[in-house]
Amino acid sequence: MNNQEIEVKMEIKDEAQIENIRGFLQENKEQSWQRIDMKAIYYDTEDNFYQKHKIAYRVRCENDCIVATYKSGKVNSDGLFERVEINKKVTKLTPDINVFAEDKDIWSLIKKFLPIVITDFVRECIELTWLDSKLEVALDLGFVQGRENKAPICEVEIELKQGKMEDLLSLKDELIKKFGLQISAISKYKKGLILAGQI
Repeated sequence: MNNQEIEVKMEIKDEAQIENIRGFLQENKEQSWQRIDMKAIYYDTEDNFYQKHKIAYRVRCENDCIVATYKSGKVNSDGLFERVEINKKVTKLTPDINVFAEDKDIWSLIKKFLPIVITDFVRECIELTWLDSKLEVALDLGFVQGRENKAPICEVEIELKQGKMEDLLSLKDELIKKFGLQISAISKYKKGLILAGQI
């Protein structure tokens, strides 16, 4: 099973552009945006084991579904994220790394976890064909919180579902040119760690 995630993130500097971005991306009237209410808690150990190993572990409500996620990987200077991402459906928001027991790249070492970062946002997403590739584009609006500090989330994510990385970068460049978006090489989780004063 391929668990690799390839995506790029861009910040929307002018919220007035959101409707224009929606219109540009909606190829025809038959397509519709899917709305997902997302609230996530990112966990780590008392000694920040996962942060030290560049791992993100979260449990997130996605409308009526709860999903635990493990992520690790890298981001390059162009804001392109290439990560391993493994998702498992769970029944509660409390942490339990044992749900990943069947995946040999994930280990269960410590049972005590602390909530580190919270994200709370609405995601609108649409799948589209751009050039020769299938892409998923998401508009995320809400906030990220680290300890008592909050910051807004207002961004576009483009994920490569099938096809060529060059096509993903082509759509990224088009959105930057048309709507003045700004590349972001920082994940929501990392923003939360900065707010919490942990990095």
